Amino acid sequence: MKKINLSEYTSIGVGGSAYGEIVTDFENFRPNGDEIVIGRGTNLLASDFGTDRRVVIVRSSGISFSSATVIADGGTPLPLVCRFAAEAGLSGMEWACGIPGSVGGGVVMNAGAYGGQIADVLDFVEVLTPFGVVRMRGTELVFSYRSCRGLPRGIITKAGFALTGGTREDIEARMRELSAKRKGSQPSGRTFGSTFAKAGDVSAGELIDRAGLKGLRIGGARISEKHANFILTDGGTAADVRSLIDTVKLKVYARFGVKLEEEVRYIGEF
Repeated sequence: MKKINLSEYTSIGVGGSAYGEIVTDFENFRPNGDEIVIGRGTNLLASDFGTDRRVVIVRSSGISFSSATVIADGGTPLPLVCRFAAEAGLSGMEWACGIPGSVGGGVVMNAGAYGGQIADVLDFVEVLTPFGVVRMRGTELVFSYRSCRGLPRGIITKAGFALTGGTREDIEARMRELSAKRKGSQPSGRTFGSTFAKAGDVSAGELIDRAGLKGLRIGGARISEKHANFILTDGGTAADVRSLIDTVKLKVYARFGVKLEEEVRYIGEF
């Protein structure tokens, strides 16, 4: 292990340091069960003080398919899985073409967009634990909005997605449509993606917008003017981001009586 800067491995681009290692092959790797696992680092906020826990950066990214099932390593970016599926004429993952996270993170968070989600297509998942590899069917897990329960403690090394046949042209057309929609409505730059989960039937972005918080800045963190559920950073700190998250929650609750809940997961002490 070596000292790493967590800001380099999270999409929001802030955070302190930790002892960690980049793993591309799990053949001779054994987790201790207490490590912090990072895929592509979306939806993660690392403290400016870092963490004393061991950090594993998963960069395994192999993809194959068996019949209509796409099998991908845990560190594979979800858009890469989508492209692979499209080239094979397999439909069902188009919704994930613009999600910047990894397969492992996608399963843990039950990633979803535009009416699709991991729960709809997950055939199986393999988790490396301190006692060996555990393989589970998707039907053995309990999925809810941005959540998956039932996984053993460990590192997701592989997942299989059961898809359906389609034409490459139609699948790619749908991916282009969704990519354009995402680009037109979401900001670019250092961001988590969505910061808060949907509040019932109302989007968090709508509540934040109606509270007049677009453009609100604390230090180097600000609410996007393009989409109110996105926080952007430009040289700030994790403390700035956490303070902005807490401020938004307080102001939305004061205005509407709604308690927003983060999709963001925290690393270290704040």
